[in-house]
Amino acid sequence: MVPSMQRLTTLAASVLASGLAACASVGPAPPSLDGTAWMLSGMNAQTLAADAPRPTLRFDGDRVVGSDGCNRFVGPRHGDGAALRIGRDLAVTRRPCPEALEAAAEAYSRTLARVTAWRLDGTSLVLLDRRGTPLATFAPQPAGLTGTVWRVTGFADAGQGWSIPRRGSLITVEFDSEGRVRGFGGCSPYSGAWAVVDARLDLGLLVPVRPECAGTTELRAQERAYLRTVGRATALERDGVRLALRDASGAVVATADALPRGEPAAQAPAATATSTAAPRAPRASAPRSGAARDPAGS
Repeated sequence: MVPSMQRLTTLAASVLASGLAACASVGPAPPSLDGTAWMLSGMNAQTLAADAPRPTLRFDGDRVVGSDGCNRFVGPRHGDGAALRIGRDLAVTRRPCPEALEAAAEAYSRTLARVTAWRLDGTSLVLLDRRGTPLATFAPQPAGLTGTVWRVTGFADAGQGWSIPRRGSLITVEFDSEGRVRGFGGCSPYSGAWAVVDARLDLGLLVPVRPECAGTTELRAQERAYLRTVGRATALERDGVRLALRDASGAVVATADALPRGEPAAQAPAATATSTAAPRAPRASAPRSGAARDPAGS
């Protein structure tokens, strides 16, 4: 009788040990992707060019929504835990785009169709194929900036000190949720790309729609100076209706106020322009590291 009891005790201990080992091998469940929004930063081991449109991906319950850089899409998603399958039958808008942009959009769609799993790498989302090979990397899509047009109130013109827009001119900037930045440079509209990569603001080349607009020589010079300056920004911070762009040293390179709804975000170039009274440079707070942030959510 005693040997039988010893065998039962030994068996119970073995079962308990096996159960604990199995639980340990499973590990903690990964966090949910539901409600998160992302912006593509790299694909197929290649980093996106600075001026390339940024495809997006948002997880909304059992579906995905986003932009391929050319058109919007929506479709089903499947999988629990770290498993992920994105439907191959995505519904896509049919807006015509330049050939190069359409090719990049098709490559992005093909990549999404190969995804079988995901993981978080720091603050980045990494999508994996069935072998565990990384296919695409995404940075969190910043919140709080989109949907607002910002009127530039001043910028640091290299060699000229702090400048404010000339009297009668309007300079604006707007960040949209699909990785595009656009605005009015005081003489003509401009556009480019933006993203936050490794907590650093990445602004692509900002290009005016009309390099030689019909404005005065002063307005054209102001626009060139502004586009050069804002392109140096590597961080941004929002304080209510005010926005500040900073360079890598933490110095403020541009400031802006939220443009009230209903006010025009562009204007016809003025025939003449005179400068305003000598401006004061903004009182900058202590430099921060290159992390882009939105204090509106804090």
